[in-house]
Amino acid sequence: MPAFTVTVPETPSPNYVIVKNISLASSEKTVKEFFLFCGKIKEFELIKDDDEAHQVALVHFERESAAKTASLLSSALIDDEHITVSPYFESAFPAEAEKDADATETSQEGKPKARVAAELLASGYLLQDQIVAKGLEYDGKYNVTSRLTGYLNYFQNNGKKRTDHKMETGWRREGSAFKIQEKVTNAAQTAQSHAQAALQTPTGQKVNDFANQTFNQIAAVHYEAKKIQLDKSEKTTEAAPAVATENAPVAA
Repeated sequence: MPAFTVTVPETPSPNYVIVKNISLASSEKTVKEFFLFCGKIKEFELIKDDDEAHQVALVHFERESAAKTASLLSSALIDDEHITVSPYFESAFPAEAEKDADATETSQEGKPKARVAAELLASGYLLQDQIVAKGLEYDGKYNVTSRLTGYLNYFQNNGKKRTDHKMETGWRREGSAFKIQEKVTNAAQTAQSHAQAALQTPTGQKVNDFANQTFNQIAAVHYEAKKIQLDKSEKTTEAAPAVATENAPVAA
C-alpha cells in the first residue's frame, strides 16, 4: 500500500475510498473534480503507486453516502485510463448496506446514483453501461425517486423525437465552446440501439420487463445526460458561468 500523508483513523470508516490505476497524466484537480460529483470531500491525496506506472488516490468523503456512490464508479475512464475504486476499509463497507440516512437531502450526496452518473456523462466522462446499471440497481433497491422516470417516458413516446432534435441542435451549436465530446452522444445512441435490438429477439420479447428496467433505463440515463448538457449550455448563453466552489461540482 502506498504511503499516504493523510492520517487514516485506526477505527475502520466507510467514508474512505482508494482509487487505483490513475493515469500519470491526470492532475490532482482532474481526479478530485471527478469525485466531487459524489459529494463533499474532506481530504484528498494523489501519489504515484509503488511501481510508479500509475497514480493512486485516497479520498476521504464527508458522508458515507458519497463514498458509496464513488465505489460504484470502478472502470470509469479518466484521461484514457479505467480507474478502480474500492473502500479503503473493506470491513467498514458491508456489501448489503442499509439505506443512507441522508438520502432524502437535496445535497449532492443525497442524489440518486443514476443522477450522478448522468451528471458525469454530461460533463464528458465516459462511463461503461455496467456502471450506470449498478447505480440504477442501487436506486431501485432503496426505491429512490428520480427524475429519470420522466426522461424514460420521453424516451418511450413520440415526443422524444422532437426533444432529441432540440438537443442535437443545441449540442451542435454549443459543442465547440463547451467541449462536448462525441463519445457521450455515441454512448447514448449505442444504449438506445441495444435496447431496441434486444426487444426484437425472441429472448428479448420474453424478458420485456427486464429489458425495460435495464436497457431502456440505461438509455434514459444517457438521455438525461444530454438534457443536463443542453440546460448548461443554454444557461451559459444567458449569463457568465458561475465559478464552482471547491466542494461543489460544475454539473448540478
